[in-house]
Amino acid sequence: MGCSHSSVECLNHYELIRKYRCDDCGGVMMCECDRAIGERFLPHQLAQGCVLETQERVRVTLGFVENVCRECRGLKPEPHPKAELPGQTSKIRRYYWREIAFRTYEYFAARAEDEGFDPRAVYAPDALDLRKQVEREVIDEIKRMHRASPKYDFREPSQQQIIDKYGVQVERLDATFVPKSSDRGAGILDDRIVVSAEEFAARHFRKLGWSVTLCESRPFHVLFGVFMRPLIQDPEDPLCELRGFATKIDYPARSLAAGQSIWQLQPRDFGTPGYAERRGRVIDDHLSTIERPSKKQFLGLFEEWLDDSELLRDYLWAHDSEDVSRARIVLEVLPPDVVLRILRYLVGHYWGRFTGWPDLLAYRAGEFLFAEVKASKDKLSGEQKRWIADNALELDLPFRLVKIHRTATAKPGREQR
Repeated sequence: MGCSHSSVECLNHYELIRKYRCDDCGGVMMCECDRAIGERFLPHQLAQGCVLETQERVRVTLGFVENVCRECRGLKPEPHPKAELPGQTSKIRRYYWREIAFRTYEYFAARAEDEGFDPRAVYAPDALDLRKQVEREVIDEIKRMHRASPKYDFREPSQQQIIDKYGVQVERLDATFVPKSSDRGAGILDDRIVVSAEEFAARHFRKLGWSVTLCESRPFHVLFGVFMRPLIQDPEDPLCELRGFATKIDYPARSLAAGQSIWQLQPRDFGTPGYAERRGRVIDDHLSTIERPSKKQFLGLFEEWLDDSELLRDYLWAHDSEDVSRARIVLEVLPPDVVLRILRYLVGHYWGRFTGWPDLLAYRAGEFLFAEVKASKDKLSGEQKRWIADNALELDLPFRLVKIHRTATAKPGREQR
């Protein structure tokens, strides 16, 4: 008698065609409800799956099986929102990303032949305009569906709940805002000069004797790429393999232009908690070898390893010279043990922790603090809330939230840009 597959585990919720492993027989399968989309549009995803935690590739042994996913078994679907990235910040896009993809495939195919396109070529360059139009219509449809009968619960801890739970210090600044105009967004008036919220907060700190640099996430991507490259690209790692990616900058010495493919060593499970667990002892050894007693020596090692990290930093979007300069400032400001703590934190789950870092780094005479700036009614994003929680539990970096309150609105014509 065959297995009933009464207990299955999804291997990776972020695959479009999800794979499930049966706890009883060990078979790997897909749900029958995904067959139509999978066979027509995603046949390359049907032979194997990728385990989220380890990025291990596993073979599908049982094909499509009925009543495997939660919905087909009559259970409430679980949300698996994607991270907040540029162009992907709305909760509809983040939570319904899979539904948006599936309906876009279907609706594109229904209209493609009339427009002269291959119904399966959803991502063909010449079909870009049609795909974008279809996707917008799909998102509008899902918005209406969500308002009428939500599939996922969007509720997350509020900003105030995060502030209270983790004891975040909040600094209030009052400001005169400038209305939006056709050539710029809303700004803040400071000494008759219109500045951004971040610059307004930076000016406030400078008046108190702090030096300030714009921070956010990129300088830490640079530090990670430079100091962790020998570990990440370790040729003795059995899961390290050559992987290609599209370059973001020109490489004249390699006769490569931005957008062309380039190859580098990279472990299959890079950036996952599984990588940190698998390589735990090697990570400890590597961090002990790069530990330096002084900021100056840490900065010297940074300069020594910078060029060799070029490809990995390109892959991590940490190639810009301005971000490299800010990374140097971070090294000059933070004690070496704090830098090591940040590297250990990032390697523990890079793809889950590389965003959400605060806007500003302020420093003076042996002190430093990180500050996230929110103007008027702006709220913390989900990634920022996650960073605040992680900082309280793991990083322990001095941090405060700067909230700029609108107390007045300037009349047009009184400000300078």
